[in-house]
Amino acid sequence: MAVVKGFRGLRYSFARLGDLNPVMAPPYDVISPEFQEKLYKRHPKNIVRLILGKVEDTDTDDNNRYTRSAKEFNDWKREGVLEALPRPSVYYYTQSYKLPDGTFRTRKGFIARIRIEELGSGSIHPHERTLSGPKADRLKLIKACEANLSCIFSLYPESGDTPREERVTAILDYLRDTDPMVDVKGDDGVTNKVWKVGEDDVLAKIEEGMKDKSIFIADGHHRYETALNYRNYMREQVKKETGKEATGEEPFNYVMMYFASMAEEGLDIFPIHRIIHSIDDFDGDDFLAKCGEYFDIQEMPFKEDNEKAVRKRLIDTMAEGADETTYLGLHIRERDIYYLLKLKTTDSMDDVFEGDMPDVYKHLDVSVLHALILGKLLNVSIEDQAKQKNIVYMKDTETAVRAGREETNQMTFFMNATKVSEVQSVSEAGLLMPQKSTYFYPKLLSGVVINPLSEED
Repeated sequence: MAVVKGFRGLRYSFARLGDLNPVMAPPYDVISPEFQEKLYKRHPKNIVRLILGKVEDTDTDDNNRYTRSAKEFNDWKREGVLEALPRPSVYYYTQSYKLPDGTFRTRKGFIARIRIEELGSGSIHPHERTLSGPKADRLKLIKACEANLSCIFSLYPESGDTPREERVTAILDYLRDTDPMVDVKGDDGVTNKVWKVGEDDVLAKIEEGMKDKSIFIADGHHRYETALNYRNYMREQVKKETGKEATGEEPFNYVMMYFASMAEEGLDIFPIHRIIHSIDDFDGDDFLAKCGEYFDIQEMPFKEDNEKAVRKRLIDTMAEGADETTYLGLHIRERDIYYLLKLKTTDSMDDVFEGDMPDVYKHLDVSVLHALILGKLLNVSIEDQAKQKNIVYMKDTETAVRAGREETNQMTFFMNATKVSEVQSVSEAGLLMPQKSTYFYPKLLSGVVINPLSEED
């Protein structure tokens, strides 16, 4: 059973800052070093100083990015830059934006805290693999600051046939006629609005409406596993200090999460393309011959004056056929040809996985690429894939095209976007997709609300 509750959040003080736009930032894992520097210069209280502090050459065990984040965090609380809300609340969060084709969308969800569970053992399900490095980094930060500084992004199923007034977020829709506590525009052009609600009857309806829901992590797998590791660490500390077991209701037993219904609009997933490099003795003709055993290959030659049109035809064809079979787009460096790869049959994936595997997993573009092409045809081990030894991930198509032509790279794979239904099916089957299988858009802003985990906060 999912245990979802309100919490007394910390928020930036509008009275102290006036304009909240300069202090917000996207999640830490999409902030480049260049953008980190820009955010540092934008405002001395920007949340980036907490979620992604700078590494200095003079760092020591006692003075480093984590200790500096903790000092900034405590200073901001003491100065009143961050203020505690008066009562436990949930936070209705809408994001309005335009897609590349000009379509206007609004995603609705809410922020609350959820009781932490071992993944896959109860109501909370992952869909992507994680790496030890980011989890170690985030654990040091949460230990230093004793707070959830950013939200985990999750999805929960509701039937599309469920009347609008019966959906969980409908409980909070009335807030849209009131002034939000946060109204800012991100660097991506997305308008973010957040309202708080702490009435007992509303919180009770939210808790009741969510208790039987399955929760699927969309973004923030590393943060969730970090929260789980922190909970276990704190349980040990409580046992050492008191000789008793933790009650289960301490703040560290919960984590801040954003919840969005699968029945709502605005659940857009963008593809993440792959740049492949450093494959020993790579030969393009030999590679295509190997691919020909498993794929029907269509050549789409181009010239300088029509390349964009040909590439658009490639990507449109992939998208149009995505419901029928698996398509991948390929460009090999120094060739004026795009290749459309169509999987001949999913039966060929049975040998790759050496055992039973649900059809939904065998159909996934990312499964076919990582298991069949990278693993079997190019001999890139699962360990090397996890370390990103031969792969660079890029969500922007034009950037991927340019990168694929650099001398250090060998080829570019263009991907279809993973569907929300596939995320749900894979998660329910207890399976994990390869890294970077999904790019949910838009990203949640860090800084709209903070969940303190220390007892005194």
